[in-house]
Amino acid sequence: LLNCFDNLYAMGGQPIGETMGYGIAARMGAGINGHSMHTERVDGFNPLAVADATSRKKELLLKGEGPAFMDTLTYRYSGHSPSDAMTYRSKEELDAFRAQDPIEAYGAYLIENKLVTQKDLDGFDLILEEKMKKTLEITVDPVLSPMVDAAFIESVMFSNGNVEKMDDAKPVMLGKLEDNARVQQIARRSRYAYDENGKELPAARQYQYRDAVFEAMVHRFAIDPTMIAYGEDHRDWGGAFACYRGLTELLPPSRFFNSPIAESAIVGSGVGYAMAGGRAVVELMYCDFLGCAGDEVFNQMPKWQAMSAGVLKMPLVLRVSVGNKYGAQHSQEWTSMVASVPGLKAMYPSTPYDVKGMLNYALRGTDPVVFFESQKLYGIGEQFVKEGVPEGYYEIPEGEPAIKREGDALTLVALGPSLYTALEAAKRLEAEFGLQAEVIDLRWINPLKYDSLIASVKKTGRCVMVTDSAERGSYLHTVASNLSRLAFEYLDAPVVVVGSRNWITPPAEMEEYYFAQASTVLDAIHEQVLPLPSYVPVHNYTDGEFYRTSREGV
Repeated sequence: LLNCFDNLYAMGGQPIGETMGYGIAARMGAGINGHSMHTERVDGFNPLAVADATSRKKELLLKGEGPAFMDTLTYRYSGHSPSDAMTYRSKEELDAFRAQDPIEAYGAYLIENKLVTQKDLDGFDLILEEKMKKTLEITVDPVLSPMVDAAFIESVMFSNGNVEKMDDAKPVMLGKLEDNARVQQIARRSRYAYDENGKELPAARQYQYRDAVFEAMVHRFAIDPTMIAYGEDHRDWGGAFACYRGLTELLPPSRFFNSPIAESAIVGSGVGYAMAGGRAVVELMYCDFLGCAGDEVFNQMPKWQAMSAGVLKMPLVLRVSVGNKYGAQHSQEWTSMVASVPGLKAMYPSTPYDVKGMLNYALRGTDPVVFFESQKLYGIGEQFVKEGVPEGYYEIPEGEPAIKREGDALTLVALGPSLYTALEAAKRLEAEFGLQAEVIDLRWINPLKYDSLIASVKKTGRCVMVTDSAERGSYLHTVASNLSRLAFEYLDAPVVVVGSRNWITPPAEMEEYYFAQASTVLDAIHEQVLPLPSYVPVHNYTDGEFYRTSREGV
C-alpha cells in the first residue's frame, strides 16, 4: 500500500504544474497496471475516510491483488521552515483551508453523533498538552535522556554478523543441485588453469571466474530461504555475463527474477528487503550506472544500520560489473566513489579462488557490500592456487591482501584486473633487469589491513600501486598515503600510483593508451622510483608532465 499524504507543497513548489500528475497524484496510478493500482483519492481531513479506505485496500492486499495507491489530500498550514515567508500562497487560500480545520470538524462530528461532549474534547486537549509537555521535558533532560557517547556511532556502523540463514524455513528449489546442467558442467572443469606439465588448459576446460560466482550463489541459495537475486536479464538469460546460467532451472521466479532497467529501483528495493529481514543480491550491469542509483548506494545502503542505532541489519550484496571496450559510459571503474562512503564494505577480487571465497564471506554477513567484478576477468581460470579452487565452502579473511608473487626489489600493489598488469610488469623486471618484484593483490577496499603491505615495503623499500581507475582521486592514493606514513622509515622512494589517464574512457581500440599497461608501470618505476639501466620510457612519467596535466586538468 502506497499512501501519498499530499499537503500540496514541498518548500514552495506545488504539484500543480510541477509534477507529471498535473496536480493530482492519483492520476499516476492509472498508468501502472490494469487495475490502476486500485487508486483512490481520499479526504485526509476526515480520519474515518482514511481509516475506511485503508481497510478496503488492506483487504485487496491480503487477497494478493496489490499494489494499491491512496492519494490522501491534506494541507500544510505552517511554513516549511522558520525562514519561510510563505510568499507562494495567498492569505485567502490559507484562510479557506483553516475554515475546514479537521480537528474541529471531527470533534463536531463526534458530538453530533453523541459519542462525546464538548467537555470531553476540552479534556482531551488538556491531556494531550500535558503529555506533549512531559515528552519534551524528558527529551531535553540530560539525565533522563543522555546523549550517546560519540564512539557509539562507530560501534553501529557495521553489524559484522555471521548468519547462515535469515529464516529457518526450508529453501524453495526447483531441483537438486547434482541434477543441474551448469553444476555438472563445472564439475568437468579443471579447478586449476594449468595441466601437470605447466601448460595452460583451453579456456573451455578451465573453472572460470564466472563459475566461482555461480558456486557461491548456489551454496547460499540452498541454505537461506530468504535469499533472492535480481537485476537486468537474470532469469532465462542467466545474467549479461553468464554468471547465473543454470539458476533459472534451479530456482523459482520468486527467488530469481528480472528487474526493469531502473537502477535506483533495483538497489532501493534491495535495501528495503534487507531491512525487512531478507537477504538480497542485486546487480548493476555496469559500474557506470552507479550514478543512476546514487542515493540508494550512497545514502540508503550504508546509513540504516547506524541510523537505527544498530537495530536494523543490511544483508545486501550489490554486484557491480566493471566494463571495458565499451567507451566513455560503459567502461568506468568507480571504486573510489564507494571507498569514500562510510558504512559500505567493498571488495574487488581478481581470481576465481578469491571471488568464491570473498562472495561466500559477503553472503553470510549482515552488512551492505559492494562487490566489484571486472568484465575482463569472467573467463579466466585460477592461476595461483595450485590445488585449484576448492569444491567445498571456504571464506577469504576479511581485509587481507594476497601476495601473488614474492620478491625483494620492489612491491607492486594492484586492485582488480590490474593484478595481471602488475604481474606482467614483474615478469619484465625479472627478464630485462634481473629484479624480483613482489606483487600484492589488495582484493579488499574496505575494510583493509595494512600489515602485509608494510611487511613487503620493509623488505623491498619501494612501492608502486596499479589500478584501472582514473589516477586523479583514485582510492589507491589513499592507500599510498597511509602506507607512506606507516612505513616511512622503510621507504627509499615515494609510493607511486599508476592509474588510467584522467580522460573519458576511449573506444576499445584506444584502451592501451588509457588503462595502465606493463610499460606504463615500468615507466613510472624508471622515472619516479628506481632508474632502470638503458631503459627507454614509452610514456612520459616525469614531474614536468605531471605539472602539465595537473595544470590543464587532464
